[in-house]
Amino acid sequence: MKQAMIDTMKKPKYDHFDTPAYAVEPLLSYIKPEWVVWEPTDTTGKSQITKVLRKHGCTVKSTSKTEYDFLHCTRSCPPWHDIIITNPPYSLKDEFIKECLERGTMWALLMPLTTLEGVKRSNLFARLGDDFGVLVLDRRVEYTGGSVWFNTSWFCYGILPRQLMFAELRKK
Repeated sequence: MKQAMIDTMKKPKYDHFDTPAYAVEPLLSYIKPEWVVWEPTDTTGKSQITKVLRKHGCTVKSTSKTEYDFLHCTRSCPPWHDIIITNPPYSLKDEFIKECLERGTMWALLMPLTTLEGVKRSNLFARLGDDFGVLVLDRRVEYTGGSVWFNTSWFCYGILPRQLMFAELRKK
């Protein structure tokens, strides 16, 4: 395991890991079908996150960095939404968390469980109070862009009934 971590760290950054539909499904219990969702990393509007949420009944605004740069656009872009749901690039997870907080809306970010680690993030999450929670997935997600050696789970603000929840992944 330690060697896998070292090998991964030596590789150039590769942040594009497409999320399979089964990784989104545990989140649906907490998403209202009438919500308008912004998926800010879906460059084509055809990601599995977008497809699953639309099938659930949500209106999804899928955007790309060239359309609306999530980390650098004004608070009014894109037009109104209830919640942000995405699998942010791992190397930009801190920036995505900060931007979600500044937008003052509900959010769900699929990130490594190790995102809980570190003094800055620990303090940040602690300040969010009871509205912050993690939906821990019971096994690793197999992304279409490649497998990862760590657990990824849904970090949520404003949608989970408890701060720590557990969900079963049903791989298809």
